[in-house]
Amino acid sequence: MKLSAEFTFETETAEKIYQAVLPELNENFSERSKIGLTLKGADRLVLTVKAEDAVSLRSALNTWFRLIQIAQEVLEVTAKA
Repeated sequence: MKLSAEFTFETETAEKIYQAVLPELNENFSERSKIGLTLKGADRLVLTVKAEDAVSLRSALNTWFRLIQIAQEVLEVTAKA
């Protein structure tokens, strides 16, 4: 893989978000990118994306940012209920 990006999300709900999006790692997202997702402690979620080209990297990042965002939004809505 030629390109890579790593993002750390610090949130109290890191473990819950991790559990929510973990099943998506079992899906073969793309032949041109690899996704890594790890939990560091109770409050850090680390997303690592490696890709063959910029288009694949952007696509993978957009997908995983959105998955993480949706998981966070669902947790916020359910916490209010």
